[in-house]
Amino acid sequence: MRMTMEEMRNEAETTSMVSMPLYAVMYPVFNELERVNLSAAQTLRAAFIKVRIIYIC
Repeated sequence: MRMTMEEMRNEAETTSMVSMPLYAVMYPVFNELERVNLSAAQTLRAAFIKVRIIYIC
């Protein structure tokens, strides 16, 4: 399942304080990459979410 930027924003609102700095830094990267290559942005976003779930939460 692919996440939209809105879904990513909603998920970020529920993350721990530890992961918020990562989201703040990576959001512009995801946003710009989404304009250039949507598939790559979705893949990268999914990888970051998996890492966050496994190691941060």
